Amino acid sequence: MNPQGADLLAQLRDIHAAPAAPAWPPAPGWWVLFAVLAFLLFLVARKGLRAWRRRRQRLRLLRWVDDIDARIDPRTAPQEFLEAMNRVFKVVAIQAFPQQSCARLQGEEWAGFLQQSMCNTPDAEHLKVLALGPYQPRPVFDPEAMSRLARRWILRHG
Repeated sequence: MNPQGADLLAQLRDIHAAPAAPAWPPAPGWWVLFAVLAFLLFLVARKGLRAWRRRRQRLRLLRWVDDIDARIDPRTAPQEFLEAMNRVFKVVAIQAFPQQSCARLQGEEWAGFLQQSMCNTPDAEHLKVLALGPYQPRPVFDPEAMSRLARRWILRHG
């Protein structure tokens, strides 16, 4: 063996393991996965927040109907009762149907819109009283049906 080769052999080291891969920074695939998960988490949180706000708004409107039922006696103040219920229907309609300019509807148009929007409801004909009932001296209507319809309206569109 030549002396130069012996020097080279002396410089060789035994087989050794590679150094451990560092934990930070992660590989690009982990960054992409993190970004996708963060975006999905954002979407879920936004949807959850909207649902929570909507549920809170519905509960507030349902409490309003309960307050009207408790505060106003439809036998002694039928116009006031109908006016308050009409206000509930109007507030929900303006929020649920912004493109149809519900705020301008009144009378028969308004009652027709409500009946059309509640088409699957068997009590929808009770909504006709909202057209002229608040202006009649003694309107004839079923207050329980009106409250039931207001609650159904809120749950469906509120």
